[in-house]
Amino acid sequence: MADEIEPLACRFPRHAPTIRRLQARDPSFCSICDDYAEARRALKHWQTIGGGSDRRVEEYREIVNELEAEALAVLQAFEGS
Repeated sequence: MADEIEPLACRFPRHAPTIRRLQARDPSFCSICDDYAEARRALKHWQTIGGGSDRRVEEYREIVNELEAEALAVLQAFEGS
C-alpha cells in the first residue's frame, strides 16, 4: 500500500508527510491514493499505445486531475485543522 501513495507524494512533495500520516489512518484517503496510482498507470498505458487513443488519454488525464484536486482538498483540510 505504501507504493500507492508515492505518486501522490511525488506530485505534492510539500504534503508528503501528511500524505504518509493520512495513509496510515484514513481508509478514505487510501482509496484516493489507490485510485490516483491506478489512473496514472492507465494514463501512461494509453499514452504509450498511441494510435487513436487520444480520447482515452484525455479521459484518464481528467481523472488524474480530479483525483489530485480531491487529494489536495483533503490534505489542506487536514493540515488546516
